[in-house]
Amino acid sequence: MHVSRFFMAIMYVTVAALAVIVGVFILFDPFGSLDSGTGAATESGGVQVPILMYHHFADDGTPGTTISAEVFESHLKALRDAGYTVVTFEQLVDFVDSSTPLPESPVVITIDDGYMSVYEVAYPLLRQYGMQATSFIIGVSFGRDVYKDTTYPIIPRFGDSEALEMSESGLVSIQSHSFDMHQYEPYETGSYRRGVLMRSDESEREYIAAFTEDFNLSAGQIESMLGSRAFVYSYPYGIHTDLTEGLLRDMGVRVTLTIEPGVNTVVPDDPESLFAMKRFNVPGDITPETLLAMVGEYSR
Repeated sequence: MHVSRFFMAIMYVTVAALAVIVGVFILFDPFGSLDSGTGAATESGGVQVPILMYHHFADDGTPGTTISAEVFESHLKALRDAGYTVVTFEQLVDFVDSSTPLPESPVVITIDDGYMSVYEVAYPLLRQYGMQATSFIIGVSFGRDVYKDTTYPIIPRFGDSEALEMSESGLVSIQSHSFDMHQYEPYETGSYRRGVLMRSDESEREYIAAFTEDFNLSAGQIESMLGSRAFVYSYPYGIHTDLTEGLLRDMGVRVTLTIEPGVNTVVPDDPESLFAMKRFNVPGDITPETLLAMVGEYSR
């Protein structure tokens, strides 16, 4: 009898100890194994969001920035089948401003430079899969097939009618890639500016005036066409400084994008978490499996 009571006492102590261990594990979850995957939430209440960066859609072209329709469709299908949900920058801003919940496993699709192939190739596929993207236009190249005021040919860009159709569909948001700060040095006839950086021949005051005017021209172009001012800015070549971040913030921009690879943590009540956001460039030869491995670097 005494032996039985002894073993019963041992059993009660063991069960109690196990309960404490399980409780601590659930509370702290040191390995992240109990994460539900909803938006890959972090301890700060933030959500980890990968952003994909595409450019031109064609069967041939520069491998690092050109992707075929077939491969792009395989990416959309892979994201859908893997449980990712494409979200917009409007949703990210709402999450930061009002803690509006984001769906599970969010991902953002961006398309730089405003090529006509966005309208002809990407847009129909986005419509087919019910996914949204943001296209960033360069003001001086908008609707053109030559470089600014030269005769140098460039890949054709979409114009007003295409932008309006895509915007009104709710599938493609049109935002700023600068007005004339995405310069290509061999085609420039005057002073060359490397991205948004200050030129050696201008003072800081002159530079601030030039940068401010450039963004206002871009934002005004978009507003006159679509009725809404740009609130997302994709830095040409990904180049940015603390000064440009502050200037854009003062002009009402809510989101800025670089080309540094990585995943972003978007945090409620932290507007700064939407600045200098990282993006994964998606080259034309990347397989769906590689794409999923890339965006899945964070714990789901």
